[in-house]
Formats: sequence, structure tokens, C-alpha cells
Amino acid sequence: MIVNPSALATLQSEWRGVVRMRERVRRLVVSTFAFDDKQSPTFGDVLYNLPLILAFDVLTKVLLLAKEDGLFTSPGTQLHELIDSATTAFSWLDWKYLREAAQQRNEVAQTAKLFGDLQCLLYIARIEDQLIAWGIIAAAEPAVPKSAMSFREGF
Repeated sequence: MIVNPSALATLQSEWRGVVRMRERVRRLVVSTFAFDDKQSPTFGDVLYNLPLILAFDVLTKVLLLAKEDGLFTSPGTQLHELIDSATTAFSWLDWKYLREAAQQRNEVAQTAKLFGDLQCLLYIARIEDQLIAWGIIAAAEPAVPKSAMSFREGF
């Protein structure tokens, strides 16, 4: 999908940053609130929104590069516009889910709405699955567990 090796390497590096940030947040939440589970949900919800925004940023950059390479056309550069324009240009695992997630991402970025830890982890996992399917990142990259457990549900 992305033919420029330098751009692909940059995207892969940025995705590794998403994975590292997600894992740092997980460790921070677990270690900080190991003895006070009443506070951990709110804290985790706030923190997990950061790697979520980073994950969406990588997806946006992938689509922008594909657009620049002429793989599809789009009147805009916003993530939801790119996803809408690329609907038939690529094989999507779950186009509708990622389109809805992109709309929710705008709520985080533009109105400071925060999503729960589980929702963030699920969105990140779906983005990761799509990037793997497109060959942007390798399946060997550390993955978000498919059945992520919310702090509200316990360990």
C-alpha cells in the first residue's frame, strides 16, 4: 500500500510509539492504583485517550500517504474524509467501525470528551488490525489483547 520505504519506516516507528505509550499508561495505571481501585477507572480513562489519539494519527498519515501516491482521491485531509474517500480503494476489515471510531476521535480531539479505557484499547486494537492487514506494520508487533479488560471489571 505504501511504496515509499522511508515513509513506511516512519509509520512503523510511529506505531511502535503508540504501543510503547499504551504499555507505559497500563503500567502507570496498574502501579499507581494497585491499592486504590476506586480511583483507577477515572485515571485510566484519561490516560488511555493519549495513545488513542496517537493511533488515529498513524492511521491518518497512512491514508494521507496513500492519497499522495494516487491510490485514491479525497477532497479533504481530515481522517473521516479520508476514510470515506478510501472506502472502495482498499480492503477494509471493518470500514464502518473505523469510520464511527474516527467520528468519536474528533470528539476527543475537538471537545475534550474522554472515552473509557476499554473503548480506547478496542479502538487501538482495530486500528492495529487494519494496519497489519494492509502490511503497514508486522503482525509480530506487540498487540493489544483482543479481550482487553476494563479496570472497572477488575483483573
